[in-house]
Amino acid sequence: MTIKNIGLFGKFNDSSVADAVREVRDFLESRNLSVLLGSTTSSEIEGDRVDDQDQSPGDLLDLAIVVGGDGTMLNAARLLSEYGVPAIGINLGRLGFLTDIPLSDLNKSLEAILRGNYSIEERTMLQCQVMNAGKEVFSGIALNDIVVSKGNTGRLIEFEIRVNGQRASHPRSDGIILSTPTGSTAYALSAGGPIIYPGLPVISMSPICPHTLSNRPIILDENARIQVTSIKTHESPANLTLDGVLCCQIHGSEDVNVSRAPRKLQLIRIEGFNYFETLQSKLGWQP
Repeated sequence: MTIKNIGLFGKFNDSSVADAVREVRDFLESRNLSVLLGSTTSSEIEGDRVDDQDQSPGDLLDLAIVVGGDGTMLNAARLLSEYGVPAIGINLGRLGFLTDIPLSDLNKSLEAILRGNYSIEERTMLQCQVMNAGKEVFSGIALNDIVVSKGNTGRLIEFEIRVNGQRASHPRSDGIILSTPTGSTAYALSAGGPIIYPGLPVISMSPICPHTLSNRPIILDENARIQVTSIKTHESPANLTLDGVLCCQIHGSEDVNVSRAPRKLQLIRIEGFNYFETLQSKLGWQP
């Protein structure tokens, strides 16, 4: 892959990353590369922008560099996956499973990428469709997870889960997390779900605090079609979140349909990247 045009995606509408964005841009432009600011970058940071060009991001960009934390990458992933633009993350946040390059390693890491010393991982994404009385009321995609959870109430919710049209379970719980392998180290991990190697073609289904303790996480084929239906709420509606963002409320008459998205995120990894070293570092495991 020849890299000439780069999109720089800063932390969503946050001008506090301006110095880091300028540092990355100065480095790239010193290598005679064209740099455009992506849609997440604060309007207070000056520069030419992807959205102001006549071409789509897929036609404009050879590479996207995301400056922020994993949340910034989750925001950018929906756009980048749509156009097939590969992405690399520079971490200004805390954990940094997706944005794994520290700012202190910026020059060395970007030099390696420009020399072609990298590989591309394809990360599964999920799509969600909410139907009510035969009409679509919401749709969206997620890189980490899609979650149906109880709203502003202390009581459990009930719902039925169907997989490929077959009734799988009817739990009473705080909700359900449907996660990609990428999202297995996010919310699903805190709910007792397994850590899944990123390239595996699977979807994790993890209950949140189930009333029946034998209701455990299940690993499904990534081509599975999952439906959360017959949702019974109590004092308040349930919440539907995609990658941690509240997208809509569920009142009980809706069906939430989840399946693998038609496109995947292309995530760049520098040559020599070790996933298990990342787990040891980010999760505090003993080496």
